[in-house]
Amino acid sequence: MIKQFDEQVQQINELFLNGHVKESYQLAKALIANSAFTEHESLPTIQQHVALLEANGYANMPIPTAEKVKQSVERTDGSYPERDVLAAYIGSEDDQQFGKVVDELLAGSVEAQANAYYTMAEYFVLAKEHDKALVEYAEAIKLQPNKALYWGAFAQFLIRNEGSPYLALRLIEEAIQLDGMNPRWYYIQGNIFLQLVATTKNLSYLPALEEAWEKAKKRCSAKQVALKVDIAKSNDVLVQWKKQML
Repeated sequence: MIKQFDEQVQQINELFLNGHVKESYQLAKALIANSAFTEHESLPTIQQHVALLEANGYANMPIPTAEKVKQSVERTDGSYPERDVLAAYIGSEDDQQFGKVVDELLAGSVEAQANAYYTMAEYFVLAKEHDKALVEYAEAIKLQPNKALYWGAFAQFLIRNEGSPYLALRLIEEAIQLDGMNPRWYYIQGNIFLQLVATTKNLSYLPALEEAWEKAKKRCSAKQVALKVDIAKSNDVLVQWKKQML
């Protein structure tokens, strides 16, 4: 039994280090619930692991349904159709028209409402009102948990604004599971791992980081030049960083 528990503890750790954070959390919860595990030396460590993840919202995360949703395709400039309302506002700075379009979306279908919350989240990011952006992103994934864009954009927002990398990992994992062919999500996942390596000094994240960027590179279309350049630059930074650290 002890050997079995040791293997499960190792599995929880390995799953997390490889970005399978949802499964890592679920396995850790199941292990703690097992009365035979209460005497195991790793109990406090696993309890801390669960507490950390639950402090980052893992217990209350929206769950995608079986409904098939058409995933958004990133354009060559990195934009998405769902952001066009905000792009039009940035071009015109017509507050009244922007408010009107958002209100129309909020009065529409669930899909349209989710798009409205995503649009407002992106607006608040530009306005540097990060607390408000956080709330709007959360509403978007709650209303439409089957859309990878909303999960991915939320993760990207966190990583760009010193948010929790543990929450960002959970969000980007869902984006990848919903739309595994979008290179952007793997690139963001790699960036999250890089932040974790830098903040925790835990080099065990490096293999998953490199694998994420390699997957991103392989999935780029010929026209996604800007993203390819970003991946190459990031890899160069990583090479230099490894020379200093290793």
